[in-house]
Amino acid sequence: MSDNAAQLPTSDAFAEAFGEPIKQVLDLNTWCQGADLASLYPALRQMVAQSVEQERRVRNPIRAQVFPRIRQGINAAAPKSAGVYQMDEKQIELVHRGLLFNGGTECCDGTVVGHNSLVLSVYQIGMALVAYQGSCGTWVHRLYRHDMYAQFADPIEETLALLRKRQQREPDNAEAPRDPLTRLIRRALMDWAERAILTRVSKMLWRMGHGHPIPYSLLLPTTDALVEDSVAVLRELILEHKRFVFVSSEPSDRFLLTLGNALHPLEFAVVETLEHSLSDAMLHRLAAQGGHQQALQRIGACVREVRSEVVTGVYRASLHAPARVFYAHKDFACEAAAIAMADSVLQPHRGFPMLIDLADIVCGNTFDCGTFLGTIHDAYAAAGEPIRYLGERETRS
Repeated sequence: MSDNAAQLPTSDAFAEAFGEPIKQVLDLNTWCQGADLASLYPALRQMVAQSVEQERRVRNPIRAQVFPRIRQGINAAAPKSAGVYQMDEKQIELVHRGLLFNGGTECCDGTVVGHNSLVLSVYQIGMALVAYQGSCGTWVHRLYRHDMYAQFADPIEETLALLRKRQQREPDNAEAPRDPLTRLIRRALMDWAERAILTRVSKMLWRMGHGHPIPYSLLLPTTDALVEDSVAVLRELILEHKRFVFVSSEPSDRFLLTLGNALHPLEFAVVETLEHSLSDAMLHRLAAQGGHQQALQRIGACVREVRSEVVTGVYRASLHAPARVFYAHKDFACEAAAIAMADSVLQPHRGFPMLIDLADIVCGNTFDCGTFLGTIHDAYAAAGEPIRYLGERETRS
């Protein structure tokens, strides 16, 4: 039995997670008619009410039993600044005046859109760097990929070479190696560009980013040059500049979110460094997937160097907004949390930094997908093939 098969969830695990046996789900007689969606509402309301009530029950025990342990250090990866902190409106105002509204903090966000066809793939990576004082910068790069740039005098030889090239790009089974220039490298380039602009272009004291400071895409080997410069950028940002804060939109750490759900408005908690989440065991799992061992060793060395310097925490900006997970340098964790909190207070319904939303809006409006695809369609029409090489979704009305 393969390792993948051994790791498949059992029927008991499914029943424990979803509250019903998998065999019952596989019986179509237990499914409702699609035209009778209203019959699903009572069950939905009941499950939501039960879940919300459970979260309410555990808030006070978390505050009484768990929060004191955070300051003491919940594990070996706890930083010196670990603990729960309360801000007030006066402190929020000081951060607004001293580090946000005066342009003292810049934020970078990126976007990537693509078009794939038989003859050509086009990928557009756009970046926006913004601050509240009005400064704004945008950058864009387009990658054009077709399977063969070489030209042959013999059309038959060219045809055979093209077929071989395209066969190599598409593995015929799950065990075959994937094309290395896939979605991963596009995502890695966008993540690298965001951090490179924050590190090498921004001149402000504080830098704000979206997501995780060490994203998964930069932990996987892509190309030698990209790995080398990604490592350099991470070291420059984390070990040299240090004054940064990243806020995640959809963190997967339910432990942190549970702690955050027990916070009062304007409270934040500094919990632990990245030594736990970016452990040696995790790096070994990445290495076990195969690939370029030299690149993996370079990435692993960088992670081991910076993971103890970055702390993760959680804050709540308003009563009804969800808790948000943030990342910062261990020496400036409280200042970073204060900046994220003060910026999030500007959107009490979301409790999320408005500067990140501003960067996303600038990026989305400047490099919107509709304009990009419009230029693609126009180029195909000019080449005499307005429809042949467009995808089914691109021609769907």
